[in-house]
Amino acid sequence: MVSEAAPRRARQRPAPLARSLRIAHAIPGRVRFQVAFEDQAHGAELARRMASHPAVSAASWRETSRSLVVQFDPALKSGDLLSALPASAQDAAAPATPATPLWRQMLVPAVSLTAGLLVPAPPASFVIATCALPIARRAVRGLVGRKLNIDVLDGMAVGLLLASGDVLAAGVSVGLIETGERIRRRASGRARRVLRSWLGTTPSAVRLDEAGKERMVPLEEVKAGDRISVYAGESVPVDGVVIDGLGDLDDKTWSGEAMPRRVATSAQVLAGSSLYDGRVLIEVLASGDETRAAKLAIALEDAIAADTKVSDMVYRIADRFVLPVLATGGIAFAVTGQVGRLVSILIIDYGTGFRVSIPTTVLTTMITGARQKVLFKNGRAIEELAQVDTIIFDKTGTLTSGRPSVAAIELLADLDQREVLRLAAAAEGQIQHPMAAAIRRAAKADGLRAETPHEVRYQVGGGVISRVGEHLVVVGQPALLAKQGITCPDTSIAGSSVVMVAVDGRAVARMSLRDRVDSNAKEVLASLRRLGIRRFILATGDRGSAAAAVARQLGLDEYHGGMLPEDKVGLVRRLRAEGHGVAVVGDGINDAYAMAEAGVGIAVPDGAHLARETADVVLLAEDLAPLPTAVRLAREAMGIMRQNIGLVAVPNTVGMGLAVAGQLTPLAATLVNNGSTVLAAANALRPLQKNRLPAKS
Repeated sequence: MVSEAAPRRARQRPAPLARSLRIAHAIPGRVRFQVAFEDQAHGAELARRMASHPAVSAASWRETSRSLVVQFDPALKSGDLLSALPASAQDAAAPATPATPLWRQMLVPAVSLTAGLLVPAPPASFVIATCALPIARRAVRGLVGRKLNIDVLDGMAVGLLLASGDVLAAGVSVGLIETGERIRRRASGRARRVLRSWLGTTPSAVRLDEAGKERMVPLEEVKAGDRISVYAGESVPVDGVVIDGLGDLDDKTWSGEAMPRRVATSAQVLAGSSLYDGRVLIEVLASGDETRAAKLAIALEDAIAADTKVSDMVYRIADRFVLPVLATGGIAFAVTGQVGRLVSILIIDYGTGFRVSIPTTVLTTMITGARQKVLFKNGRAIEELAQVDTIIFDKTGTLTSGRPSVAAIELLADLDQREVLRLAAAAEGQIQHPMAAAIRRAAKADGLRAETPHEVRYQVGGGVISRVGEHLVVVGQPALLAKQGITCPDTSIAGSSVVMVAVDGRAVARMSLRDRVDSNAKEVLASLRRLGIRRFILATGDRGSAAAAVARQLGLDEYHGGMLPEDKVGLVRRLRAEGHGVAVVGDGINDAYAMAEAGVGIAVPDGAHLARETADVVLLAEDLAPLPTAVRLAREAMGIMRQNIGLVAVPNTVGMGLAVAGQLTPLAATLVNNGSTVLAAANALRPLQKNRLPAKS
């Protein structure tokens, strides 16, 4: 059905998505579409829309290869499936169930603040009291649970402020309290949606192999011991072992390795990885909730849930004063019988000053951080980062670029290096394999123009055999050259992957490819050391030799290679048990659990969605440059918080003493309490002034 808004929206639509799809491979009942780069952000939604087609049994999207793999009724043609796609990327991106708009979530805090600032006292009191009902409900739950916490203090403070006619302080208090609650709930819900989306990328149906014959079955029917087939462009839906076939597996999110891993008989594979090319037959070891991916997601759910329940610094400080203030007021009233003295004591509650000044410090630090390309998600992130003395880095995509590049070309015959690179780039044609792309980039950077090959024969897991002009060019693994009767020298280079180049039957060059260290990584580490970070550790799923090479180049204190996600978690737990403040910096799904387990998780912007949602801090630049800024801002913020604690505690403690002695009226108590709150709030605004960016000329 077309909505009335369709004509207006049509003027802004991009080109139809069907035009951006290219059939990369097709057999009866199965097609792999290559999605254009500009539309890859909508790949997951496209797969969900395609899966709803009555003739489609499964549809899966792999972002790494930009492939949309569809399994369908063999009676249909591949082109017929395009009718199931939405007309445009804008339509594809529309969520099935819209989230509650932010303005609606923040309506109650906004109304409370407006009432306190602009509305006359009698109606303002009613409005603020209505907005404070959630606080009252939480306070009641705390009392029912026999817990005298900050919610009880908040409820009493707001009640006393309203009773005394101080609607301004009451409105501001309710507004800040409820804003914080909504931000916490919104962040938690977003993290869970990302987790569900990640698990939802696994196909709903798989190809079960029975005595050499394949049939589609629901994934939930697959059990340990079954055999399933996975083809190029498809995701691996189970944990298992390859028992037949050959292919290149993209398991970057698990291993951290930028290069695809060649898998053959006896190779272990994990759910969540994907096959670049080839076809493999897998014996299932675990499926569903028993896979490592599912267990990791469950563990992350627990970590996120636990984190959202942990009271931040403000709660811990204010909670400690609830009982003493109440007890002091009760004793004073019991001894003197003076209601005014009781009111004065209860008005000086400490909590109001803390709840205004400390969240303001957090807010101004978050704003300042955003200006300087650092996203702090909450106050806990600032508090934890300020205490960090040890940082664990992932390698691929964090300290390194995350994509391979040609590091060196060693000539083995009397042939010009530029000519070797030109021929190799031409031989690769338009193959999307990361190594092929690296060779083409190297040729382009050298100003070389690679001609179109006359013939390209791609060998799964081996390389290419191409006819370039009058030359027969072979580019790939030594085993491929050996099959062509070409002798190869030793090909081992520490910390590198090696590609051989042969021209007209003889080996002419050896190319070493490696994931390059970011140019400013060393400077970032030096800045962090000046800030007092004492220990830098590299923890990666990549090979030990690659980890050692990066550690030596950057002067890291420690490195660990070949680490699984649970190994990283074990390292984090050991360091925290030793008393270290630990931060984990990463970009992949394999880093997410360790980031959740650490004191603070830090994600880079190009990382996996799950890593960014799990992280407490996200760097918004293209590299690690904002990391020292994040540490500095966190420590400055904690210094301001400590100052604010003093600015609130000292005058209120003096006022408390005077109130107990009967020397402070309720009006004076209100002035002391609110005056200290205003002073601390003004101090909390300093990050905006101290770290203001220079004006543009």
